[in-house]
Amino acid sequence: MRKLRHNIISLSLVFLVGFLLICLMLGYWQVIRAPALRAHPYNDWAAQRARSIEPGRIYTADGQVILGATNTTEGWQRTYPAGEVYAHLTGYNANTGLQRSLRDALLGRGRYESTWRNILNGRRTGLNVILTIDATAQAQATELMRGRRGAVVAIQPRTGAILTLVSAPTYDPARILSNEVTYEMFRNDPTSPEINRGLQGLYPPGSVFTIFTAAAALDAGIATPETVFTCAGSETVAHTLITCHRRSGHGQLSLSEALADSCPIAFAKLAVNLGPERFRQYVKRFHLLDGAKLSIPSQPGKMANVTAYQGEKKLAQTGCGQGPTLLTPLAIARLMATIANEGQVIQPYLVARIEEFSGHVVYRGRGQYIGRAISAPSAAQVEGMMVAGVEKGNTDSVGIAGVEVGAMTAAVPRLTGQPCSWTVAAAPAGHAQAVVVVVVENEAVGDRVAGPIASEVLKTLIKR
Repeated sequence: MRKLRHNIISLSLVFLVGFLLICLMLGYWQVIRAPALRAHPYNDWAAQRARSIEPGRIYTADGQVILGATNTTEGWQRTYPAGEVYAHLTGYNANTGLQRSLRDALLGRGRYESTWRNILNGRRTGLNVILTIDATAQAQATELMRGRRGAVVAIQPRTGAILTLVSAPTYDPARILSNEVTYEMFRNDPTSPEINRGLQGLYPPGSVFTIFTAAAALDAGIATPETVFTCAGSETVAHTLITCHRRSGHGQLSLSEALADSCPIAFAKLAVNLGPERFRQYVKRFHLLDGAKLSIPSQPGKMANVTAYQGEKKLAQTGCGQGPTLLTPLAIARLMATIANEGQVIQPYLVARIEEFSGHVVYRGRGQYIGRAISAPSAAQVEGMMVAGVEKGNTDSVGIAGVEVGAMTAAVPRLTGQPCSWTVAAAPAGHAQAVVVVVVENEAVGDRVAGPIASEVLKTLIKR
């Protein structure tokens, strides 16, 4: 009898343990893992459920809807009120652009899910996303870049807010998936309209890179704006031939004059004087090669290893913007924003806030301070030299009447493999409200096209 009772108790314990394990597994999958499973892209039920959720909208900073929604017989469908202007932000379906990276927020899923919110709303709803983008400047930049290839990026230097992010050529996201032929033509278009050139386009920086070299040299104390260099038009610096765009040479010129007129020989010498180790340290302090930590993928920059074999030769080329250096327009914008922000590096941001339909804010974005690149006096010296360049007429295409503008232009020749022109500008000098970077592909003159575009966008931003 005792043995029978023992067997009954043992068997009961087995069933009890099994029952508890089942309860734990069900609890784990139905409670803890439920939001992730519902949001998983391979969950067919999730796709059907998504169409029944009223999705959130995406707005610009000044309230313009750039990604809308309409209720159809097949469920909620996306609309693109100003499609071409914001195509590289919104993407063209749920797996591209901000629709992909902000999917959970827009559908109120995962960590953004709230049963109480759905009960109070009487329906399942997503959340609205408000960006830092200025609608007027974005539309203006898109129109100015029409028919060209390149990008326009604008940043508010003290906050890191991205004000404009335009890539050209653009496309109409509402048409891409209208039929298979249109989609295939889009994907195989030789102009690559799908690429967000502002974040993913890698370009040789040319002489706009000398902003960095000048800043590092001034901060390291090896030069001042009055330091004199000699340019003979063509010179061997650290066993590499550097040729100036002024074939007859500049003769003697100061660092300030060298920056204003983009003398590569002066900056090749300056970089060599700085030395490979210090040069590399300043690249890190400026976070020059870092990708942007945004809701849209970006490319990190590329640069020769100046501390490796033949490092001094590579250093001379890199210091004047030559060699294999490749940077995104956003990286150049962040470089200029650091100068305008007294040498402090701010990580840019694109999402200003995420909020419920009621207006309750559940997330608020901000630029992240990630370190000091150079001292405030050094940054002020660089900005002053750039202002002098505009006032002397070297970059007059970027000038704005009644406003002090610091600017730099560059033309990267075809021999680099990817010719392009750059303009970098910030205004008002001393307390810049906006930094604008324009790159235009296949242009041989730095300020002919890119300069006027940068000037017009900058005017719009500082007025607003």
